Amino acid sequence: MSKFDPNKSYSIGVWDMTFYVVDNEKDDYVRNKDGNIRIFHTPDINYSYMADGLGVDDLVETDDE
Repeated sequence: MSKFDPNKSYSIGVWDMTFYVVDNEKDDYVRNKDGNIRIFHTPDINYSYMADGLGVDDLVETDDE
């Protein structure tokens, strides 16, 4: 059952994209000094095309509130 009003039109956007880097020589992730995997973002790139072809019924809501 859809959580969206069938009488309305919706579009889907991309909120956030997270990247990590792999050191191919070590076959391991690039890590911070504390051993956690370093996380990267690309704030100047538009990822909206990644939602092309998706419908709102394809989405699964996260538990985050």
